[in-house]
Amino acid sequence: MNHMEAKQRVLALMPDMSGWTVYPDGVATGAHPPWIVVQFDEIDRGLSEAVRATGCLWRLTIRVVGETPDGVNVACARLHDRLDGRMPDRMGALIPYSDSSVYASELTNPSTSTAYVMRVLTWRVGQ
Repeated sequence: MNHMEAKQRVLALMPDMSGWTVYPDGVATGAHPPWIVVQFDEIDRGLSEAVRATGCLWRLTIRVVGETPDGVNVACARLHDRLDGRMPDRMGALIPYSDSSVYASELTNPSTSTAYVMRVLTWRVGQ
C-alpha cells in the first residue's frame, strides 16, 4: 500500500467536525482559527533481507487550534472517541501515541489580543 492510499484510508475515519475548518494536508491557510490541521507521515518501514519493504508505520498528527481550552478539549475528545483503536481497511489499529494537552499557541486572536490555544494529538498506525 502506498502513502496516499494509507492516508485516504485513515482520513476516511475522521468525524465530521462542524464549526472547525479541517486542513487535511498539514497546512492551515485560513485567516484565523478554529482549525484542525491534519498531517500524515511515514515514520518507519520494515525491510526484508532483500531490502524490500514488508510493512510501513505512519504517524497521524492532528493540531486543534481554537479560542478556548474547553472548545479545543471537546474537539479532541471527539477525535479520540472516533479514532482510538479504529482499524482502516488492511491496516492495523490507530494507537494513541502522544497528547500535548492544551497550551497557548503563538497565534494571537486579533479581536481579543489573547493567544489562541492549541492541543496536538498523535496516533501511530501500521500496515
